Amino acid sequence: MNLRLPLRLLPALALAVPGLRAADASVPDRVVELPALTVAEQVNGPPWRYLQAPGLEILSRCSDPVTEHLAEEMNRLQQLIGVILPEELQVKLAVPVTVVLYSEENKPVVSQEVISELRHNSPGGDADNSRSRSEVRYRSLPNLRLTDRDAMDFFFIVDEKGFTSSALTVTPEYVRFMARSRTPMPPAWFVDGVADLFAASDFERNPVIVSPVEWGSEQETRKIRKDPDYPRALLPLSELFASGPGPEAQKTLRRTEALLFLRWALDGKTNARREALWKFVARASAAPATEEMFRECFGLGYVDVQERLSDYLALAVDNPLRLTPGKIAPLPALEPRLATDAEVARLRGDWERLEIGYVKARFPELTSKYVDQARRTLMRAYDKGERDPRLLGVIGLCEVDAGNDAGARPYLEAAVAGGVVRPRVYFELSRLRYAEARTKPELPGGHLSAAQATEVLKPLAAAYRQAPPLVEIYELTADVWSRSVAAFKRHNLDVLDEGVGFFPWNPRLIYQVAWLNAREGYKPEAEALIARGLGAGPDAAFKTRFEQLRTTLAAAAQPATQPPSQP
Repeated sequence: MNLRLPLRLLPALALAVPGLRAADASVPDRVVELPALTVAEQVNGPPWRYLQAPGLEILSRCSDPVTEHLAEEMNRLQQLIGVILPEELQVKLAVPVTVVLYSEENKPVVSQEVISELRHNSPGGDADNSRSRSEVRYRSLPNLRLTDRDAMDFFFIVDEKGFTSSALTVTPEYVRFMARSRTPMPPAWFVDGVADLFAASDFERNPVIVSPVEWGSEQETRKIRKDPDYPRALLPLSELFASGPGPEAQKTLRRTEALLFLRWALDGKTNARREALWKFVARASAAPATEEMFRECFGLGYVDVQERLSDYLALAVDNPLRLTPGKIAPLPALEPRLATDAEVARLRGDWERLEIGYVKARFPELTSKYVDQARRTLMRAYDKGERDPRLLGVIGLCEVDAGNDAGARPYLEAAVAGGVVRPRVYFELSRLRYAEARTKPELPGGHLSAAQATEVLKPLAAAYRQAPPLVEIYELTADVWSRSVAAFKRHNLDVLDEGVGFFPWNPRLIYQVAWLNAREGYKPEAEALIARGLGAGPDAAFKTRFEQLRTTLAAAAQPATQPPSQP
């Protein structure tokens, strides 16, 4: 949730999540922004406080009123988002969203050790004259959102003065993330349209006010306002809803028309069109949109609705749209308390773990320092005897992210044995078991025995039931089964059918499942999956593979021993 604060409170937090950047050397007073890295644990300042709310955990070094206000505002915003992006079209996370919250008065800083490392590795290094080095300023990023494949964490530094009387806002980028990360992912036109609709909305008012549409250019918009019959060109709805990106020349028109369509669907005295929209988007997320699908949802065909959109445009460019949100459900009573050592290590350590990838992509020379910081935080509680499965899971993921698979495995095994809720932990453990099994296959030709395959996939039984679904879990399942010569009943492949349902646009997964069905002799199912894979718009390489598999099926032959898509 790229949260924003009013400018009068803390200007830096009014920015969308900023990138790590250093301006050109010719620009005076360059600023390099880094995630905080303190090297040593802060001993001054208030103790860590912990607050838990539904779907949310906050580790705070702010006052309890500020911490509670942040939780309440995040709850309010999440429910308001539902006005234009209903919960069923948002990503679902089994792992609570995490916030690490600092006060401006006791914020962490970038250590001098890191600054020295950056200066040493900057162009010219220590040979740079003192004047050029003094022009560079280093500071901690005041707010940042980082995500893993199964989790989302925030870091905030807030000015506590007046914070409890202010309202937070959300950026369109966060709304885009919530839509794009949902499984199955909604179509691109909807993701773009809902992000643009959110950008045009004022959520500080009740009802929510959506600004009038600008169609094409400001000049063209004025002409339509002046003359409702002024000619305007709309894309046919078959092109608007097409699964591909469409011609570059139509990109702007397609995006604007998507916004117009969403406004039209959300407008009206009843919720009929709104419910039809959510139903249509859900179905178009799982399969290419068709006019028959559209008609079943809206009761109208493409031509009829396009005519209505053209008429509606004259209203949309001249009038705001008012959307009335439902009553905001309050949080249960909030009870901040002193954080335990395990909670500090887990929540702060998981945030610092996510910083590793962020820094590695921008300043790789600093990666080891951020790895060391995350390890120090996590192991401080572990060394005191803390064995919370959630802490063990984060330690294991930290070692994986640091490239230390061997060191990660004992922690992952212990976390899984403890029933941790974290889909990626189960995937990483199965991945490591698979890598080991492939070095010691028990059958000729590099094949795994049934016992080996069962042992590799055993952790995934829990992962299939945790949110969000991870495509890597289903791909790994298919890889393992393709290397096992054990025969499958059709119902054994149900879990992979589920994966295809979650990721209907992933040609690699669809091909793997089609290949397995072909190998086991389930020809109709294999043929249906091949057709589905070709309809998902695969690249040339996968298109060839699907066509070759179709040819093999037509010849009533067995496919190759191992699918060519297998790593």
